[in-house]
Amino acid sequence: MFGKSPRTVETKKEIGYLPEDSYLYKYLTAEETLDFFGSLFNLSKEDRQKRIEQLLDMVGMSHARRRRVGEFSKGMARRIGLAQAMINDPSLLIFDEPTSALDPEMVGEVLDVIKGLVKDGMTSVIVTHEMGFAKEVSDRVVFMDGGIVAEEGTPDDIF
Repeated sequence: MFGKSPRTVETKKEIGYLPEDSYLYKYLTAEETLDFFGSLFNLSKEDRQKRIEQLLDMVGMSHARRRRVGEFSKGMARRIGLAQAMINDPSLLIFDEPTSALDPEMVGEVLDVIKGLVKDGMTSVIVTHEMGFAKEVSDRVVFMDGGIVAEEGTPDDIF
């Protein structure tokens, strides 16, 4: 990846990942959560603060910055997970079922964030079973069957 081994720390610093079920420390606030993950990437305190401000605003969670994550709805936790995946300003974002178990309003909000990232040139891989979502946010779609590419193309070609 990026011309380097995917096993190196340097390569991993270029990737953001949002798993289907994020694990967030329930006793930390949204701000503390992002600060903690930023420190794992050795971001300076100043850089972490700037990123936290940007990301909380981007995911619509500035109002909840000092609330404990354990008090969040599933949708709010998902948005903090999305911000956490972007704390290191990655070159590649990998989303695993980013709208899993969200209500329609939250799906729309997550979709808007991802569309904004794509519009800004972020490269992302989205694993989803939601075809409408895939069609709406993707410029390439790949169907896999048993780990083998079964079909690939543009959304217009595929759908």
